[in-house]
Amino acid sequence: MADEAESVFVGIDVGGTNTGAGMVDAEGRLLATVKKRTETSDGDALVRQLAEMVRELLTIRSAKAGFPSSPETGALRAVGVGIPGFLDARRGVVRHAANLPLRDFPLADRLGALLGAPVILDNDVRMYAYGEAAVGAAAGYDDALVVTVGTGLAAAVVHHGRLLTGGDLAGEIGHVKVDGNEYACGCGMSGCLETLVSAGGIVRQAKELMRWKPSVLGEWFPERPKAGRLQAERSMTAEDVARAADLGDAVAAEVFEQTGRALGSTLAACAALLGTDVMVIGGGVSRAGERLLSPVRRALSERLHPLHSERLKVTAARWTDEAGVIGSALAAKERGGHTV
Repeated sequence: MADEAESVFVGIDVGGTNTGAGMVDAEGRLLATVKKRTETSDGDALVRQLAEMVRELLTIRSAKAGFPSSPETGALRAVGVGIPGFLDARRGVVRHAANLPLRDFPLADRLGALLGAPVILDNDVRMYAYGEAAVGAAAGYDDALVVTVGTGLAAAVVHHGRLLTGGDLAGEIGHVKVDGNEYACGCGMSGCLETLVSAGGIVRQAKELMRWKPSVLGEWFPERPKAGRLQAERSMTAEDVARAADLGDAVAAEVFEQTGRALGSTLAACAALLGTDVMVIGGGVSRAGERLLSPVRRALSERLHPLHSERLKVTAARWTDEAGVIGSALAAKERGGHTV
Protein backbone atom coordinates (compact mmCIF):
# COMPACT_ATOMS: atom_id res chain seq x y z
CA MET A 1 0.00 0.00 0.00
CA ALA A 2 1.20 3.53 -0.75
CA ASP A 3 2.61 5.74 1.96
CA GLU A 4 -0.14 7.75 3.71
CA ALA A 5 1.36 10.99 2.38
CA GLU A 6 0.89 9.70 -1.17
CA SER A 7 -2.68 8.53 -0.62
CA VAL A 8 -5.39 10.25 -2.64
CA PHE A 9 -9.19 10.16 -2.75
CA VAL A 10 -11.35 11.02 -5.75
CA GLY A 11 -14.79 12.58 -5.73
CA ILE A 12 -17.09 12.46 -8.75
CA ASP A 13 -20.17 14.63 -9.21
CA VAL A 14 -22.37 13.11 -11.94
CA GLY A 15 -24.90 15.50 -13.45
CA GLY A 16 -27.53 15.09 -16.11
CA THR A 17 -25.48 17.35 -18.39
CA ASN A 18 -21.89 17.50 -17.10
CA THR A 19 -19.73 15.40 -14.78
CA GLY A 20 -16.90 16.75 -12.67
CA ALA A 21 -14.21 14.82 -10.82
CA GLY A 22 -11.61 15.97 -8.33
CA MET A 23 -8.80 14.53 -6.25
CA VAL A 24 -7.96 15.36 -2.64
CA ASP A 25 -4.95 14.34 -0.57
CA ALA A 26 -4.90 12.81 2.90
CA GLU A 27 -5.39 16.32 4.37
CA GLY A 28 -8.49 16.94 2.27
CA ARG A 29 -6.83 19.50 -0.03
CA LEU A 30 -8.15 19.67 -3.60
CA LEU A 31 -5.27 18.74 -5.93
CA ALA A 32 -6.82 18.62 -9.41
CA THR A 33 -10.15 18.58 -11.22
CA VAL A 34 -11.49 17.51 -14.61
CA LYS A 35 -14.88 18.03 -16.21
CA LYS A 36 -16.62 16.37 -19.16
CA ARG A 37 -20.04 16.20 -20.73
CA THR A 38 -21.88 13.27 -19.13
CA GLU A 39 -22.00 10.04 -21.12
CA THR A 40 -25.70 9.22 -21.39
CA SER A 41 -25.81 6.32 -23.87
CA ASP A 42 -25.92 3.60 -21.18
CA GLY A 43 -24.65 2.66 -17.74
CA ASP A 44 -21.56 0.76 -18.86
CA ALA A 45 -20.44 3.66 -21.06
CA LEU A 46 -20.88 6.04 -18.12
CA VAL A 47 -18.78 3.79 -15.86
CA ARG A 48 -16.01 3.66 -18.47
CA GLN A 49 -16.07 7.47 -18.66
CA LEU A 50 -15.84 7.81 -14.89
CA ALA A 51 -12.91 5.39 -14.77
CA GLU A 52 -11.09 7.36 -17.45
CA MET A 53 -11.64 10.59 -15.52
CA VAL A 54 -10.13 9.03 -12.40
CA ARG A 55 -7.12 7.84 -14.39
CA GLU A 56 -6.73 11.30 -15.89
CA LEU A 57 -6.61 12.79 -12.40
CA LEU A 58 -3.97 10.29 -11.36
CA THR A 59 -1.92 11.21 -14.41
CA ILE A 60 -2.19 14.91 -13.57
CA ARG A 61 -1.09 14.21 -10.00
CA SER A 62 1.87 12.15 -11.21
CA ALA A 63 3.03 14.95 -13.49
CA LYS A 64 2.74 17.56 -10.72
CA ALA A 65 4.18 15.62 -7.82
CA GLY A 66 6.52 13.16 -9.47
CA PHE A 67 4.78 10.12 -7.97
CA PRO A 68 4.41 6.97 -10.11
CA SER A 69 0.68 6.80 -9.28
CA SER A 70 -1.94 4.48 -10.66
CA PRO A 71 -4.90 2.62 -9.15
CA GLU A 72 -2.74 -0.50 -9.00
CA THR A 73 -0.07 1.12 -6.78
CA GLY A 74 -2.55 1.75 -3.98
CA ALA A 75 -2.17 5.54 -4.07
CA LEU A 76 -5.89 5.72 -4.91
CA ARG A 77 -7.51 4.77 -1.63
CA ALA A 78 -11.22 5.29 -2.42
CA VAL A 79 -13.66 6.97 -4.80
CA GLY A 80 -16.90 8.73 -3.88
CA VAL A 81 -19.63 9.20 -6.47
CA GLY A 82 -22.53 11.61 -6.09
CA ILE A 83 -25.32 10.96 -8.58
CA PRO A 84 -28.89 12.26 -8.95
CA GLY A 85 -31.91 10.04 -8.53
CA PHE A 86 -33.24 7.31 -6.27
CA LEU A 87 -30.46 5.13 -4.87
CA ASP A 88 -29.75 2.11 -2.75
CA ALA A 89 -26.61 3.70 -1.33
CA ARG A 90 -25.78 0.75 0.92
CA ARG A 91 -25.53 -1.58 -2.07
CA GLY A 92 -24.11 1.09 -4.40
CA VAL A 93 -27.03 0.72 -6.82
CA VAL A 94 -28.78 3.46 -8.81
CA ARG A 95 -32.45 2.51 -8.65
CA HIS A 96 -33.77 5.25 -10.95
CA ALA A 97 -32.12 8.37 -12.36
CA ALA A 98 -34.62 10.59 -14.15
CA ASN A 99 -32.05 12.35 -16.34
CA LEU A 100 -29.71 9.39 -16.89
CA PRO A 101 -30.25 5.92 -18.45
CA LEU A 102 -29.75 4.05 -15.17
CA ARG A 103 -32.26 1.61 -13.71
CA ASP A 104 -31.21 -0.78 -10.92
CA PHE A 105 -27.62 -0.32 -12.03
CA PRO A 106 -24.76 -1.50 -9.72
CA LEU A 107 -22.55 1.51 -10.39
CA ALA A 108 -20.28 1.19 -7.34
CA ASP A 109 -19.36 -2.44 -8.06
CA ARG A 110 -18.83 -1.83 -11.79
CA LEU A 111 -16.60 1.22 -11.23
CA GLY A 112 -14.74 -0.39 -8.36
CA ALA A 113 -13.93 -3.40 -10.54
CA LEU A 114 -12.38 -1.18 -13.21
CA LEU A 115 -10.32 0.86 -10.75
CA GLY A 116 -9.41 -1.75 -8.19
CA ALA A 117 -10.44 0.61 -5.39
CA PRO A 118 -13.42 0.93 -3.03
CA VAL A 119 -16.27 3.06 -4.41
CA ILE A 120 -19.02 4.61 -2.29
CA LEU A 121 -22.22 5.95 -3.83
CA ASP A 122 -24.60 8.60 -2.54
CA ASN A 123 -27.07 11.20 -3.75
CA ASP A 124 -25.33 14.06 -5.55
CA VAL A 125 -27.05 16.73 -3.49
CA ARG A 126 -26.02 15.10 -0.21
CA MET A 127 -22.43 15.08 -1.46
CA TYR A 128 -22.76 18.71 -2.57
CA ALA A 129 -24.17 19.64 0.83
CA TYR A 130 -21.31 17.80 2.54
CA GLY A 131 -18.86 19.91 0.55
CA GLU A 132 -20.65 23.17 1.32
CA ALA A 133 -20.83 22.24 5.01
CA ALA A 134 -17.12 21.48 5.12
CA VAL A 135 -15.67 24.33 3.06
CA GLY A 136 -18.58 26.40 1.74
CA ALA A 137 -21.52 28.64 2.57
CA ALA A 138 -23.03 26.20 5.09
CA ALA A 139 -19.84 25.95 7.17
CA GLY A 140 -20.32 27.04 10.78
CA TYR A 141 -24.12 26.82 10.83
CA ASP A 142 -25.94 24.44 13.16
CA ASP A 143 -28.77 23.65 10.74
CA ALA A 144 -28.51 24.20 7.00
CA LEU A 145 -30.63 23.19 4.04
CA VAL A 146 -28.62 22.94 0.82
CA VAL A 147 -30.55 22.99 -2.46
CA THR A 148 -29.14 22.39 -5.93
CA VAL A 149 -30.91 23.72 -9.01
CA GLY A 150 -29.50 22.50 -12.30
CA THR A 151 -30.69 19.83 -14.71
CA GLY A 152 -32.73 18.62 -11.75
CA LEU A 153 -33.70 19.81 -8.27
CA ALA A 154 -33.06 18.27 -4.84
CA ALA A 155 -32.08 19.20 -1.28
CA ALA A 156 -30.09 17.89 1.67
CA VAL A 157 -29.91 18.74 5.37
CA VAL A 158 -26.74 19.42 7.35
CA HIS A 159 -26.89 19.34 11.17
CA HIS A 160 -23.79 20.46 13.09
CA GLY A 161 -21.61 19.75 10.07
CA ARG A 162 -22.99 16.26 9.45
CA LEU A 163 -25.41 15.08 6.83
CA LEU A 164 -28.84 13.82 7.84
CA THR A 165 -29.35 11.04 5.32
CA GLY A 166 -32.95 10.20 6.26
CA GLY A 167 -33.17 7.37 3.73
CA ASP A 168 -32.49 6.82 0.05
CA LEU A 169 -35.51 8.89 -1.06
CA ALA A 170 -34.88 11.84 1.25
CA GLY A 171 -34.30 15.24 -0.34
CA GLU A 172 -36.04 14.61 -3.65
CA ILE A 173 -38.15 17.77 -3.37
CA GLY A 174 -38.04 18.17 -7.15
CA HIS A 175 -40.62 15.42 -7.40
CA VAL A 176 -43.23 17.04 -5.20
CA LYS A 177 -46.24 17.99 -7.30
CA VAL A 178 -47.19 21.65 -7.70
CA ASP A 179 -50.87 22.57 -7.99
CA GLY A 180 -51.74 23.86 -11.45
CA ASN A 181 -48.58 22.47 -13.03
CA GLU A 182 -49.13 19.84 -15.72
CA TYR A 183 -45.68 19.58 -17.28
CA ALA A 184 -44.47 16.00 -17.77
CA CYS A 185 -41.42 15.04 -15.70
CA GLY A 186 -38.63 12.61 -16.54
CA CYS A 187 -39.51 10.61 -13.41
CA GLY A 188 -42.74 9.47 -15.05
CA MET A 189 -45.09 11.77 -13.14
CA SER A 190 -46.44 15.15 -14.19
CA GLY A 191 -46.58 18.43 -12.31
CA CYS A 192 -43.29 17.98 -10.44
CA LEU A 193 -41.60 21.07 -9.00
CA GLU A 194 -38.47 20.17 -10.99
CA THR A 195 -40.31 20.84 -14.27
CA LEU A 196 -40.45 24.51 -13.20
CA VAL A 197 -37.41 24.92 -10.95
CA SER A 198 -34.53 23.66 -13.08
CA ALA A 199 -32.54 24.82 -16.08
CA GLY A 200 -34.98 23.12 -18.42
CA GLY A 201 -37.96 24.40 -16.44
CA ILE A 202 -36.81 28.00 -16.81
CA VAL A 203 -36.55 27.59 -20.58
CA ARG A 204 -39.93 25.83 -20.69
CA GLN A 205 -41.62 28.68 -18.83
CA ALA A 206 -39.99 31.28 -21.05
CA LYS A 207 -41.18 29.57 -24.23
CA GLU A 208 -44.70 29.30 -22.82
CA LEU A 209 -44.86 33.01 -21.93
CA MET A 210 -43.38 34.02 -25.28
CA ARG A 211 -46.49 32.66 -26.94
CA TRP A 212 -48.48 35.51 -25.36
CA LYS A 213 -45.99 38.25 -24.58
CA PRO A 214 -43.24 39.98 -26.58
CA SER A 215 -39.69 39.19 -25.49
CA VAL A 216 -36.16 39.80 -26.66
CA LEU A 217 -35.81 36.01 -26.39
CA GLY A 218 -38.14 35.76 -29.38
CA GLU A 219 -35.66 37.80 -31.40
CA TRP A 220 -32.73 35.68 -30.26
CA PHE A 221 -34.55 32.37 -30.77
CA PRO A 222 -37.29 32.85 -33.40
CA GLU A 223 -39.75 30.02 -34.00
CA ARG A 224 -39.40 30.58 -37.73
CA PRO A 225 -35.78 31.45 -38.58
CA LYS A 226 -35.12 34.00 -41.29
CA ALA A 227 -34.95 32.89 -44.91
CA GLY A 228 -31.76 31.06 -45.70
CA ARG A 229 -31.28 29.85 -42.11
CA LEU A 230 -32.78 26.45 -41.40
CA GLN A 231 -32.78 26.80 -37.63
CA ALA A 232 -31.37 28.82 -34.77
CA GLU A 233 -27.64 28.31 -34.23
CA ARG A 234 -28.31 26.81 -30.78
CA SER A 235 -31.13 26.15 -28.36
CA MET A 236 -32.21 28.55 -25.63
CA THR A 237 -30.67 28.03 -22.18
CA ALA A 238 -31.42 29.25 -18.68
CA GLU A 239 -28.37 31.52 -19.02
CA ASP A 240 -30.06 33.21 -22.00
CA VAL A 241 -33.16 33.85 -19.90
CA ALA A 242 -30.96 35.35 -17.17
CA ARG A 243 -29.22 37.58 -19.73
CA ALA A 244 -32.61 38.75 -21.00
CA ALA A 245 -33.68 39.55 -17.43
CA ASP A 246 -30.58 41.73 -17.05
CA LEU A 247 -31.74 43.70 -20.10
CA GLY A 248 -35.10 44.36 -18.45
CA ASP A 249 -37.05 41.81 -20.47
CA ALA A 250 -40.49 41.38 -18.86
CA VAL A 251 -40.88 37.72 -19.83
CA ALA A 252 -37.49 36.75 -18.41
CA ALA A 253 -38.18 38.68 -15.20
CA GLU A 254 -41.54 36.92 -14.81
CA VAL A 255 -39.93 33.52 -15.33
CA PHE A 256 -37.44 34.07 -12.52
CA GLU A 257 -40.16 35.46 -10.27
CA GLN A 258 -42.32 32.38 -10.85
CA THR A 259 -39.37 30.02 -10.47
CA GLY A 260 -38.13 31.59 -7.24
CA ARG A 261 -41.56 31.76 -5.68
CA ALA A 262 -42.34 28.13 -6.57
CA LEU A 263 -39.09 27.06 -4.93
CA GLY A 264 -39.58 29.31 -1.91
CA SER A 265 -43.11 28.04 -1.35
CA THR A 266 -41.86 24.47 -1.08
CA LEU A 267 -38.84 25.41 1.02
CA ALA A 268 -41.05 27.21 3.56
CA ALA A 269 -42.48 23.90 4.73
CA CYS A 270 -38.97 22.45 4.95
CA ALA A 271 -37.74 25.43 6.99
CA ALA A 272 -40.67 25.28 9.40
CA LEU A 273 -40.11 21.58 10.03
CA LEU A 274 -36.33 21.73 10.37
CA GLY A 275 -35.82 25.09 12.07
CA THR A 276 -33.24 25.92 9.41
CA ASP A 277 -30.68 28.67 10.06
CA VAL A 278 -29.47 29.04 6.46
CA MET A 279 -30.60 27.93 3.04
CA VAL A 280 -27.81 27.54 0.52
CA ILE A 281 -28.85 27.55 -3.14
CA GLY A 282 -26.32 25.93 -5.47
CA GLY A 283 -26.13 24.22 -8.83
CA GLY A 284 -25.78 25.79 -12.26
CA VAL A 285 -28.97 27.86 -12.04
CA SER A 286 -27.66 29.52 -8.86
CA ARG A 287 -25.47 31.63 -11.16
CA ALA A 288 -28.63 33.69 -11.70
CA GLY A 289 -27.96 35.13 -8.23
CA GLU A 290 -30.49 37.60 -6.90
CA ARG A 291 -32.76 37.10 -9.90
CA LEU A 292 -33.58 33.73 -8.29
CA LEU A 293 -32.80 34.35 -4.61
CA SER A 294 -34.94 37.48 -4.16
CA PRO A 295 -38.27 35.82 -5.09
CA VAL A 296 -37.29 32.81 -2.95
CA ARG A 297 -36.89 35.14 0.04
CA ARG A 298 -40.21 36.87 -0.69
CA ALA A 299 -42.06 33.56 -0.81
CA LEU A 300 -40.44 32.44 2.44
CA SER A 301 -41.30 35.69 4.23
CA GLU A 302 -44.93 35.39 3.17
CA ARG A 303 -45.25 31.82 4.42
CA LEU A 304 -43.11 31.64 7.55
CA HIS A 305 -43.68 33.22 10.95
CA PRO A 306 -41.70 36.48 11.19
CA LEU A 307 -39.62 35.10 14.07
CA HIS A 308 -38.34 32.46 11.68
CA SER A 309 -38.15 34.37 8.40
CA GLU A 310 -36.26 37.27 10.00
CA ARG A 311 -33.37 35.08 11.10
CA LEU A 312 -33.35 32.70 8.12
CA LYS A 313 -30.50 33.46 5.74
CA VAL A 314 -30.85 32.58 2.05
CA THR A 315 -27.58 32.68 0.14
CA ALA A 316 -25.88 31.34 -2.95
CA ALA A 317 -23.47 28.44 -2.54
CA ARG A 318 -19.78 29.22 -2.34
CA TRP A 319 -19.08 26.63 -5.01
CA THR A 320 -21.01 26.25 -8.27
CA ASP A 321 -19.63 22.84 -9.21
CA GLU A 322 -16.72 21.99 -6.92
CA ALA A 323 -18.74 21.36 -3.75
CA GLY A 324 -20.10 18.09 -5.12
CA VAL A 325 -16.63 16.94 -6.07
CA ILE A 326 -15.13 17.95 -2.71
CA GLY A 327 -18.00 16.41 -0.74
CA SER A 328 -17.78 13.12 -2.64
CA ALA A 329 -14.01 12.95 -2.12
CA LEU A 330 -14.34 13.72 1.60
CA ALA A 331 -17.06 11.07 1.91
CA ALA A 332 -14.76 8.56 0.21
CA LYS A 333 -11.98 9.51 2.63
CA GLU A 334 -14.30 9.13 5.64
CA ARG A 335 -16.06 5.94 4.62
CA GLY A 336 -13.31 4.25 2.60
CA GLY A 337 -14.35 0.74 1.77
CA HIS A 338 -17.18 0.73 4.31
CA THR A 339 -20.85 0.75 3.40
CA VAL A 340 -23.08 3.55 4.67
